[in-house]
Amino acid sequence: MSATYDVEQKQLVQRQTELQEFIDKSKEQTLNVDSFHKVVRKYTDITEITSEIIRSFVERIDVYKPEMVPGTRTKKQTTCIHWNFIGAVDTPAEHEKTA
Repeated sequence: MSATYDVEQKQLVQRQTELQEFIDKSKEQTLNVDSFHKVVRKYTDITEITSEIIRSFVERIDVYKPEMVPGTRTKKQTTCIHWNFIGAVDTPAEHEKTA
């Protein structure tokens, strides 16, 4: 009986730790969203993009090595924009335009 009690206590402590990490992560995400909304509200009527606006929204831009496109003489270069407060956002792959 004591052995099952000890096992259950260890499981409960582990579960408590997991839940606390989840709560902390959720609070951080909420703060990030609130901060991002504050910046967005500040720039609702943009008429010209300035360096201040870019610095407010963009944390960093990663530019990757150009790669050859198979069957052509062109190269494709990939970039990844990391936004302040929300990080990099995955965009769906480009779809070919149909005529």
